[in-house]
Formats: sequence, structure tokens, C-alpha cells
Amino acid sequence: MKKYNTLLLLFLSMLFWQCGEAPKKEKKKKDYKEFQTLTVEPTEVQNTLNLTGRIVPLQKVDIIAEVQGRARNTGKTFEEGTRFRKGELLLSLDDSKFRYNLNAQKSQFTSALVNAMADVQLDYPREFPKWNAFLQQIDVEKPLPELPDTNSQQLKNFLNNKNIFNLYYGIKSQEETLRDYRIYAPFSGSVTMATIDAGDLVRPGTKLGEFIRTDVYEVKAAVTANEVKQFDIGQEVELYVRNIDQKVTATIKRIGTSVDASTQAVNIFLEVPGKDLKEGMYVEANFVKGAFDNAIEVDKDLISRENRVYVIEDSTVVAKEIKVLQTKEDNSVITGLDKGDQMITEKTTNPIAGIKAVPKA
Repeated sequence: MKKYNTLLLLFLSMLFWQCGEAPKKEKKKKDYKEFQTLTVEPTEVQNTLNLTGRIVPLQKVDIIAEVQGRARNTGKTFEEGTRFRKGELLLSLDDSKFRYNLNAQKSQFTSALVNAMADVQLDYPREFPKWNAFLQQIDVEKPLPELPDTNSQQLKNFLNNKNIFNLYYGIKSQEETLRDYRIYAPFSGSVTMATIDAGDLVRPGTKLGEFIRTDVYEVKAAVTANEVKQFDIGQEVELYVRNIDQKVTATIKRIGTSVDASTQAVNIFLEVPGKDLKEGMYVEANFVKGAFDNAIEVDKDLISRENRVYVIEDSTVVAKEIKVLQTKEDNSVITGLDKGDQMITEKTTNPIAGIKAVPKA
């Protein structure tokens, strides 16, 4: 009987022990949160630099009318796509009315000077020869010659009293205005927009078109603030032009000095030869410049603003400080983690540092 009682007690003890242990195991499992993790293996990561941008004109000017007149035909038609060499006539406006008025002013000036010459010959005989020579050079169809130099203040006062200087400089000003009736190409290039046709009446301030330089272009590209120090002025970069499936060599000419607040990027400007290129073409470049030691590449969204990532140490989530070496479109190259660290690879919206956790099986 004792033997049966002993067996019964032993059976009840084992049953009680099993019932008491099960809740403890279940409780322990609920106390630890599970995360997807990456076992860190620092290695050498290539320093790959990326550039993207669009081709824009290095020089682009708006053609604006400064005078009034009707547009006239020239040797070439001023329209989109027409190419002009530097100094070639782009377009002209009818200047006949203005020119006739200018010639009339020159005639008045000549008469005023002729009337004054008798007194100049009598009172200032030493000055007369050069002023007479100046008078003989005047041709109403040509720009006025330069005024003679004179050291006599009395002669200057006399000529000023005869209104000679006022008439002269008024005409020189009008001669400069006459130049505005003809517009010449400031550099070799092409018309990209034209808003007038021959015979159209043009008023001052009217935009007549746009003209760009076509032998060389510029590429504006954005790089991260971390990467910008790896570029140098004068450095050559091979760009791939998608539109024409062609590679071209560009040279860095300028590097921005400010960081865009929204993108945290810095602009660099590259100059590229213009053969076969057109404004608006998309270009890109991918090239390797050295490598980073003891680094890994991770999703950039896993990095906090304070440059920290979460790792699990001794079943506890810890925020570990890292250094960002390079940021790409989706990923970042970082250093600062040790081999074997269990880095959490799940994106979290709330701080999790300090909670109990284990890697997901």
C-alpha cells in the first residue's frame, strides 16, 4: 500500500510541476519582441559616385528690342533652329525714319560749326586749323569724328555758347541708338525661340526671341554634402547621354557653396563640348573612386537623424552611433558597427531603445 501511495504522490508532483512551468515559458516568450536582424560583417565597399543632370546652355540670351520699327528680312531667316556665327546679323528693324532725322541733326550741327569758324579763325588762330580739319571730315552719312583736343578754356566757353558741344553729344547719343536697329549674334549659336516675322511692328521692350551658344553646354548635377568633397574643379568626368546613347567627357568648372535645405544636396557644374548635344538632354555618370574600409551598405531609412541605428545586445535594443560615409538614392554606406553585431533591419516609427528583444528565427 505504501508503494502505491508513493507512486501516486510522485505522479501528482510531476503533474503539478509541468502545469506550473508552462505559464512561465509562455510569459518569457511574450516579454521579448522579435525583430528581423542582419549579422554585421564589415568589409571593403566600393566608393561609387553617381551624377545625374540635364544639359543646359552655357550661354543663353533673350533678344529684346530697344527701339521701334518694322522687322526686315536679312540674309538668314530669324527662326527657331537657324544657326548664326559670332558677329553675324541676327535681325534688323527699319531705321529709315530715324536715320533721316539723325542726318538732319548732323546738318544743323555742321551749319552751327560753320557759323562759328569765322570767329575761331579771328580770335583763336592757333586752334583754327584742327577745328577746320574736323569740319572737313564731317559726312552726314557717317558717324561724327572725334572732337579736336583744345587747351583753351576761352575757346571751350565760346563753342559752348554756340551750342556746339550740346549738338555734338546729342548726335553721338543718337548714333548709339541707331546701332540698336541691328542686332548681331554675341556668340556662335542657334535661335531657340522666335516671336516675330518680317514686316511685324516691333516696340521697345518686346522680346524677339532666344539665342543660345551651341559649341559648348553646361550640366548642373546635384551630389550629397558628404560626396561633394570628392570632386575637384578641373576634374574630368565621363557622362552618358541617354538620348543619343553616347559618352562625352565633361570638366567640372564650378562647385556650389551652399546645401539645398530640402534635398541636402550641393550643385556642381560641368562644361561639356556641344557636338551632337541639345538643350534638355538627360545625362548620368557612375564611376568608382576608391573604396571604404570596414563598412557596410544599409537602407538609408534605418539611420536616425542623429546618425544611429538599432542593434540587439544582450537581448536589449541599443541605439548605436555610426558614421555615414556615402548616401545614394536608397542606401547608405556606414561604418562604426562591429563584426557580429545584430543590426535591426525593420523600419520603426517609435523609439525602441531599451526594450527586450531577440532576432527573429
